[in-house]
Amino acid sequence: MTDVSAANRGDSGLPPIPWFGPTLYELVPGIAPGTRPMPLRRQAAQALAAARRDPVRHELIHRADQGSRSPVTALVAEMLTPPLPAYDTEERP
Repeated sequence: MTDVSAANRGDSGLPPIPWFGPTLYELVPGIAPGTRPMPLRRQAAQALAAARRDPVRHELIHRADQGSRSPVTALVAEMLTPPLPAYDTEERP
């Protein structure tokens, strides 16, 4: 089995393995698929700062952020994100 962290650091000749955990789109409210890299990085940094008191959530956001740094891995993250719920257009009392 390949060590994901070693492959992502570039310590081996293997290409980096995409992060298959929760994606930024699932972990950070307000990030929609198709968000450009700069707003994506800004929102991820804000989410990391907000999660600093929760080490588990902080690590998940950090790993998802690192796993979506290149255009290819960002696209993979979008493709792995479950479909967002449809908007309910029906009015409720």
